[in-house]
Amino acid sequence: MVTSSHSYKSIFISDTHLGSRGAQAHHLNNFLKEFNCENLFLVGDIIDGWRLERNHYWPQSHSESLIEINKKAIEGTNVQYLIGNHDESVKKFSDLGLNISELDSLSENVTFETQLDYVGVDGKKYLVCHGDMFDTLMNSNTGRWVMFLGTTSYDTLLYVHTSINYITRKLNLPYINVTGFAKRRAKAACNMLLKFETILSQHASEKKYDGVICGHIHNPEIKKINDTVYMNSGDWVENCSALLENHDGSWEILNWRKSHRKPKTSTYN
Repeated sequence: MVTSSHSYKSIFISDTHLGSRGAQAHHLNNFLKEFNCENLFLVGDIIDGWRLERNHYWPQSHSESLIEINKKAIEGTNVQYLIGNHDESVKKFSDLGLNISELDSLSENVTFETQLDYVGVDGKKYLVCHGDMFDTLMNSNTGRWVMFLGTTSYDTLLYVHTSINYITRKLNLPYINVTGFAKRRAKAACNMLLKFETILSQHASEKKYDGVICGHIHNPEIKKINDTVYMNSGDWVENCSALLENHDGSWEILNWRKSHRKPKTSTYN
């Protein structure tokens, strides 16, 4: 067992959206190299199949992310992939059709699920799922059109976001989260209407879970909703965040870009 200060019982990451231009694969790769864990849960939308179907964008840094995941699996980490809505067509990594020799054994080393139960160090039982099935927009015909239009608008905003931050990096200026600002405005209103967190937490409570771990809405969060612990691992497009379970049973949200190895953004014990 790894005993470094960057070793955790379990790490949960979601919404990396590899295959999209917004994916912060360079940050993800640095994170994967730095942190070790007994269990690595990939909580959906790891590969953006929606965008790959429209535009095959796959730089080397995105392959390196999968290679780093494979290395962890080979070295003994229990790696489980929870299917999300953007990667619902990816039942195994070979579906990508990528000519990368290091990925030949990846599908054999990674377990694919739609949801699973996880018992934490704290003894609590958690439902782990991407969460899209609890998004009311995803489950209506009108909602799917809204999602499609939203994705198209988001792609445009993402292009602006990428261009602005290319300039800020060149001028050594602080990172500007253009997409995050817009999505906080849009998704705050959307969440108020759809009550995604409440619906998911209520479902977990009804099924006798102590808590739920999810992704999907790109909003890293640890909080209690009634008697249910709600934890969202966030994303690697805007927040570069991960949910970490310490060996003592406490939980943390890491924002890799902001904290630079100081994962104290949000905690739960």
